Amino acid sequence: MLGSYKQIDHTADIAFEVSGESLEELFKASSKAWLTSVIDETTFNQSENKKIELNSFSIEQLLVDFLSELNFNLFTKKWLCYSVDDLSIEKKEDVWSLSAGLTGNNISPEIHLKHEIKAITFHQMNIKKSGKDFSTLLVFDI
Repeated sequence: MLGSYKQIDHTADIAFEVSGESLEELFKASSKAWLTSVIDETTFNQSENKKIELNSFSIEQLLVDFLSELNFNLFTKKWLCYSVDDLSIEKKEDVWSLSAGLTGNNISPEIHLKHEIKAITFHQMNIKKSGKDFSTLLVFDI
């Protein structure tokens, strides 16, 4: 099973229920939920690859940092990540680490963004494992 996400009603913000059979699938599904929040599907002629590495003391903080990095690239650097590859998450002692390859492109002014996400929030976020699946609630402050 690939990770999945479903938009749910939330007052004034955008919220998703996200799940995956692994933390990596959960994070990839979260990035797709973020992508559907900011832009309608579009095709790019070129792509550029970037690598990111992040560390945090909690898995929830790591997810917020990961999505915040995507958001920062879009709204500050005008670079849209539309695919996450080679994502790995590890925990060594008390530190969670993430490394991933991002595929994206610079966006031009004529590309219309659906929402400007001000922040990835911790509101009701709690990554939990139930059976084989990991799940959480994501809330984006618009």
